[in-house]
Parts: sequence; C-alpha cells; structure tokens
Amino acid sequence: HFGSSRSPPRARRSRKSLSPAGLQIATMSVAAVPVDAIAAAGSAADTVQAGVKRRRLLEAGSSPVAESTSAGSSDQDGCSGGEDDVATQPPPTAEELQLAVPEGPKPPKSYRNTDFLGSHGARMIRVMCELQEPRQRLEAQGVDNIVMFFGSARAKPKAQYEAALREAEAKAAADPQDTIAAAGLERLRKQAFLVPMFDVTRDLARMLTEWSQKRVTDGKAPYVVGTGGGPGMMEAANEGAYQAKGPSVGFGISLP
Repeated sequence: HFGSSRSPPRARRSRKSLSPAGLQIATMSVAAVPVDAIAAAGSAADTVQAGVKRRRLLEAGSSPVAESTSAGSSDQDGCSGGEDDVATQPPPTAEELQLAVPEGPKPPKSYRNTDFLGSHGARMIRVMCELQEPRQRLEAQGVDNIVMFFGSARAKPKAQYEAALREAEAKAAADPQDTIAAAGLERLRKQAFLVPMFDVTRDLARMLTEWSQKRVTDGKAPYVVGTGGGPGMMEAANEGAYQAKGPSVGFGISLP
C-alpha cells in the first residue's frame, strides 16, 4: 500500500528464511524508534500493534505476508483481515514498542476512491464509464439496433402549445411595456409550425415500433426507438413507442 506519509525505514532482510542467527542480525539492524515519535505519527496505536504482531511472527518463524493473506482471505479485495488477531495479542512490552516499525496508511482501492475518480486525472476513466455502463444495460435489455430521432426540444403537442400561447398572450397584454414578455410571446408564435410535426413524429415512432414487433414474430432482429431523453420531438418519439407498447431508449446528458 502506498500512502502520503512516510514510515521509518525497515531493516533489509534476506529473501531466504531467517535462521536464529540471521534473525538476530536482522533484529539488531532495525532502527530504534522512540515511543514518543511513534505516538506522534498520526494515531499510531494500531500501526504499532501491527508492527509488534509482524515482529512476533518473524520471531516465531512465520511470514507476516502469508499470515496477513490467510487472515484476510474472507475479504474479496484481500485488504482487510487480521485486525481481530491483533486485538487478541497481549499488550506489547516496552522493548517491543521500542523496536516495532509502524505500518504506513492503507488508502482505499483506487476504484473505490471517490476523490480520485472525481479528479482531473481520472477523467478518461469516467468517459469510459459513460460508454461501458449504458452498453451493459442495453445488452441486458436485449437492445442491439436503435433508430435515433432528432428534433427540436421546444416542440409541443397542440393542447400544450395552445395553453402556453394563451398564458404568454395574457402576460404580454397585462403590461405592454414588458419587453421580455413580448419577446417570449413572439418566440412562441414562431414555434407554431412545430405543432403538427410533434404529432407526425409520435405517429412515426409508433409505426416503427409496430413494424419492429412484426419482425420479432418473423424471427428477425428488432429495432428500438432512441432519443436524447428530453422534451419536444424526443418526447413525441418516446410517446409513440409507448403507445405501441414497445421499448424506447433515452440517452440523457448533463450540460456543463
């Protein structure tokens, strides 16, 4: 595990198993760490306990790595385990505290580190997630072929458009000097040509979905309506697929 704080240097040991003589040499080569320095190294009680346990394992002829691996086998990441064993150890002696080398911090796995995943350095990972995660959901739903519908997000069905127009006209008439209300009314009137297109888009998506359903009965691959998941023409297309009792896909986005 890598951390931001540095722990005191450890003694260099031979890769071979240590004989009693070799163990004595390795023990003598460990730099003595004052107790107050250990306590000052940021909540050192647990790290000192871990260091004492590691030292006791060495003296018993066991491997601290193997011990920690077997103790943490219940964790899928192999990061935890062994804490209960440390808690059941007898209190360290003054000599053990003097010789124990505290363990460094154990940061979370990188794929669980929300600070890292939200950082600039992990931007490419987030972009990959935007591709892979929807792909996994589409595959789970059996969606392979998509017909995308593009159009204005300002389009409204006839009833909704007429209601919005009446509201805008009343607001502009209440205060003729209100330039914002007048501009809003003018903008809404220019969108009148989109009203019949809303109905056409909805009908087209419904017919496409019905055609796709017939393909499925003939043993052919289906086609699914796809939009940007927003209002206007996108809403019309999704509504048409819903009227045909078929699926539709909305690829939503978040604008910066």
